[in-house]
Amino acid sequence: MSRKYTGEDLYNCYNFNIDKPARTLFFMPWNDSDTGLANEDSLKEWEVTDYSAQNIIKGLHILEQESKDPIIINWLSYGGDWNAGMGIHDYVKTCKSHITMRCFGRVRSMGTVILQACDERLLASNCEFMIHHGSAAFSTTHEQDFEKFNEELIKNREKMQEIYLEKIREKKPRYSKAKLEELITYDKYMTPTEAIELGFADKII
Repeated sequence: MSRKYTGEDLYNCYNFNIDKPARTLFFMPWNDSDTGLANEDSLKEWEVTDYSAQNIIKGLHILEQESKDPIIINWLSYGGDWNAGMGIHDYVKTCKSHITMRCFGRVRSMGTVILQACDERLLASNCEFMIHHGSAAFSTTHEQDFEKFNEELIKNREKMQEIYLEKIREKKPRYSKAKLEELITYDKYMTPTEAIELGFADKII
């Protein structure tokens, strides 16, 4: 059925990445309608950051206040911050609505972790899927602070592997942690079919 959009609907979609009539959120690099084409700085805003995470979380909250009908997240991102990403991941897990994440263009790094929280995980036929150990930067030189930072990195990596393994083992129960660690020693790019075969997604759009 075709849907007629009001001016407010279009404004919210272009400026706030929420299509309320279609119960759809967008996670993609963007500029609002007043500033025109995106630039390098604005593209960074729509990696997984505190800013972009609060947009997704608020959008999910708004849609769930209206009803518990299914919600779609359309995704295109390089990845981003671990803590912000886990904020999205954990909030999605609390949602009563059925959450479908549809990935276009690319889903990498933190985006692939968030994907695992969704009820339905879809990849476009030309979507680039990439998982890896991730990277980190540390600016403070105090030795003990560095040691604590490294401990947190190890904990985060362990958690990421747990999330991946839970999904992999639904299809491959004997898949080992050692095998996963070997797989993601370097950036591991997969086709949608390969990602589905390993249990990271459900089907191709």
